[in-house]
Amino acid sequence: MSAIDVISLGRLLKFIFSVTIWPVSILLAMIPIMRASEVHHSAQADLSDLVMSRNYYLNDLLQPHNYTPGKNSFLFQTLHRGQRKTVLDLTGSGSVRHLWSTWSIPGSDAVPIGRVLLLIYVDKQPTPAIVGTVDELCRAAEATGTRFVPFPAFNYKDAYNFYLPIYFKYGVRIEVEALDEIDEFYTQIDYRLDPGEEHVTRLVSELTNAGLVLKYNGDATISSGARKLAKIKLSHASTDLRCGPQAGNCQFTIEGPGILRRLSILGDPPPDLQLEVYWDGDVHPSIRSPIKYFFADFVNGAMESRPNERTCYFPMPFRHKARIVLYSPSSSPTHITVDYAVERGTISSKIPYFHAAYHDTQKTLGYSQYPILQIHGKGIFVGLNLFDSGHNHGGGDAALIDAGTDHPRVLHGICGEDYFAFAWHHTGTMTPLTGAPVQERRYRLHLENPYPFSESFQFLFGVFANLQPKSVAFWYQVPEPLRLGKWVSFDTPWKVFGPIGLETPLPGTVNDQIYETTVAINNPTKLTVRWQDVKMISGFLDLTYQFRHYVLVEKGSGFVAGASRTELTTHIYSPSKRNVDAILGHDDGVLVRLNGATISNLTGRSGFGPSPLCIPLRSGWNTFDLTLSNDENVNWRWSGLSLAFRRAQNQTRGLRFSPEIPFNSDALGTSLEP
Repeated sequence: MSAIDVISLGRLLKFIFSVTIWPVSILLAMIPIMRASEVHHSAQADLSDLVMSRNYYLNDLLQPHNYTPGKNSFLFQTLHRGQRKTVLDLTGSGSVRHLWSTWSIPGSDAVPIGRVLLLIYVDKQPTPAIVGTVDELCRAAEATGTRFVPFPAFNYKDAYNFYLPIYFKYGVRIEVEALDEIDEFYTQIDYRLDPGEEHVTRLVSELTNAGLVLKYNGDATISSGARKLAKIKLSHASTDLRCGPQAGNCQFTIEGPGILRRLSILGDPPPDLQLEVYWDGDVHPSIRSPIKYFFADFVNGAMESRPNERTCYFPMPFRHKARIVLYSPSSSPTHITVDYAVERGTISSKIPYFHAAYHDTQKTLGYSQYPILQIHGKGIFVGLNLFDSGHNHGGGDAALIDAGTDHPRVLHGICGEDYFAFAWHHTGTMTPLTGAPVQERRYRLHLENPYPFSESFQFLFGVFANLQPKSVAFWYQVPEPLRLGKWVSFDTPWKVFGPIGLETPLPGTVNDQIYETTVAINNPTKLTVRWQDVKMISGFLDLTYQFRHYVLVEKGSGFVAGASRTELTTHIYSPSKRNVDAILGHDDGVLVRLNGATISNLTGRSGFGPSPLCIPLRSGWNTFDLTLSNDENVNWRWSGLSLAFRRAQNQTRGLRFSPEIPFNSDALGTSLEP
């Protein structure tokens, strides 16, 4: 039974119950059917707006995305009655795209309401444009239906999600105020800063006799900007294939130019049927994934699975041809029908290609995040499917963007279920943008606020040890070679010690000794720490889960290390004396030393950002040390940094990195040649 069928059944039953009284035996007989349908596909009313969601969200994916994405995440362990906290404070133009929050007690039968007041000040106005409790505002957004956006809110058990765009021209500030004593309060806010987004439209709240209402002042046709896909002329076709274990035996080509608007796999494919798609003669596939994980029986804004029919609605442009390959490594030949729809027309050279990549790992370590996507290039990240990632408190999301640029960025969440817009491990529903039918099968589409990147992109997800997670990442990438910028980032090796408590002295040298310390991880936690080897990937080093070398490796709390320090050291070999310019990305304070002397003491900032460095290298090996602090910030308690060097031969030629000074001073270590 499809999601739409479930919704229709629910409406029919509601009508039947309203006009007549049925025997109890008949009503009880219906209950198992209804519960079974709700397990497979949610009866959320949001799914009835799938067509509108696709019209609104998917078409804009092919437009330029020149904004800067941002995400603030907070966990306040205690909020006292009357206490206020600022959770967002921005200057410039842009919009808030998603606000998620929870504060209830896990496992409670009733979600307490009216406990947290939200005050949103727009464009430096002295009074808030929007004010109300979080749950009240989310219910008011839900009541707007699809008048403004097709997915205004998602309220599910303990989680509240607000999706109405809040536009601002000069800035926005969001405050929360506790109306009661609150043990734990969580919130995550997704936003964008965009100099070109200067809407005259302003979202405001208004208290009426019927209660709180939300409306837009100014241009009230927010959702009319997206071209309606229903008006696009499409050419439909289908191909019958007999797919066996050889990849080259089951393929066909769609001639271009055009945009593949719908791709459907019909029939009952074997579990390991593989999908590969090549755009315009590429040697390597832009899409590579098992069908099982690409569609995953999800029903959302981009995918729709029905019995014997799986459909992808992501727009997929190509200029000359699209080659689609299907094969099943372990199965005998199987009949598969591929049905598709193409929008014909010339495709600009600047329109990006659609990509999807499957990834898995046989055994997680617990202290290093699972890499869902690590790439170089320019494009936008639009979402993922995630499987078998275990207990939600294994960790949250971390998007690491553009380490080798002037503006490296970190977008970091809290716990695993929070990234999927749920709370306290709840599951059982799907929406156009988020879904968790069960714990081990979840998706998150960033269609309301894709993540643009210009140089590199990494998406990591924290999981506990001894798991076998699987994932499919979805993104668009510009079809051009990576342009070399003025900065370059590398996979640099480091020795790392920590985290350690603020009262624990730092070791003077790298050694094999074990040290005892106490660090706040929810509660003060005793750790026995030692030096570890880590590697910076494409200029980023995420140390958020470094403490799991010593504790909470296979299970435990979703909390990460609080106020603490981490020591990092590496060695740089230079063939001559020189000054090297660098960009160090950070949000907390960093003490920078070279050969024992302090060269910079960088203070913390509100959010991740770059600080310039000049590193005066001597000829031969140099010891480069960093002491990284960590505390509450707009990225919760994220601990990490980025590092990039100026791309100039007179600065980077001949540089080598090594976590230890080789006995032979002429040894090369890790090359940093551009």
